[in-house]
Amino acid sequence: MMNDFEIPARLIKGIVFLYGEDNAHSLLTALPRRIRLYARRWDLHLQGMAEGGAMSCCVFCTTPEGTPAVLKIPLDKAAGRSEIRQLERLHSTSAAPQVLRSATSSGVFLMSRILPGTTAWAASGSEDSQKYGDLLRRLKCSAPSLGPRLRDMSQVARMRLDWARQHFADGNYSGDLASIEKAEKVLDVLLRTTTTRDILHADLQPKNVLQGPHGWYAIDPLGAIGDFNAEAALWVAVQDGPATIEDRLVELRDHELLDPDRLRAWTYVFAVAEFRPSMPPFAYRIEDFLRRANPDDVIGHVINPAPTATCPA
Repeated sequence: MMNDFEIPARLIKGIVFLYGEDNAHSLLTALPRRIRLYARRWDLHLQGMAEGGAMSCCVFCTTPEGTPAVLKIPLDKAAGRSEIRQLERLHSTSAAPQVLRSATSSGVFLMSRILPGTTAWAASGSEDSQKYGDLLRRLKCSAPSLGPRLRDMSQVARMRLDWARQHFADGNYSGDLASIEKAEKVLDVLLRTTTTRDILHADLQPKNVLQGPHGWYAIDPLGAIGDFNAEAALWVAVQDGPATIEDRLVELRDHELLDPDRLRAWTYVFAVAEFRPSMPPFAYRIEDFLRRANPDDVIGHVINPAPTATCPA
């Protein structure tokens, strides 16, 4: 069993940022004890902590049978319980980790480990769009929701726009408040015209996608019900690779689960919401897309989509 709990600096920084120094000190002090408690309960051999994270601590380990696994210790019990439910919903897709053991009272759970498990940053052009498209197919889940009702995708989108509004209003944070109003108009049209609603991961951006044995795998599902185009649009808006946002829209245009006009509209909404001036390459890509996009045209194509081409008889 691992006795030396060296907590990664990035995890410490994230916890301090979210909870403040006093609360973070209490949480970090209790963390080794909580890890040992569940390692003993489930007879785990601990190997080391994963880098990053702020809402939870992930510890690499093996089960008594030698199976690679991840012990996840959430700092918020409700968030942990929610993630357990989302992963159980995705169990049949074989596109996400599987819950092996769980303690619903604390939200702590043990899940299968995706190997090699490196983050699937979009660094290979159109090949990565194909891999992401395959992940979307595997994640597609229209089965009735089990357990507590899932949030609506409208809540997730408005939460992201509200976050942007708060930061754009800060004089130390560069951003255009008028762009949020335009994005909200586009979002309103998208929500009014949604006809098919699916179970969504709802946070399927690059940091939540891992390299796995059979393609890409999704982790850290937020969970929502809504337009499947929203699932792909977040990745298109924030992917950090050699391709532009326009390139990604073209590469996913013919995906059978997506509507190109709605995908573009959702991408517009998330591009505004996820603008990060502190990350220059990322910000330049979004600025370039928004500069070329006319929200009225985006809305027009959603309301009056172009007719689908058909082969002559």
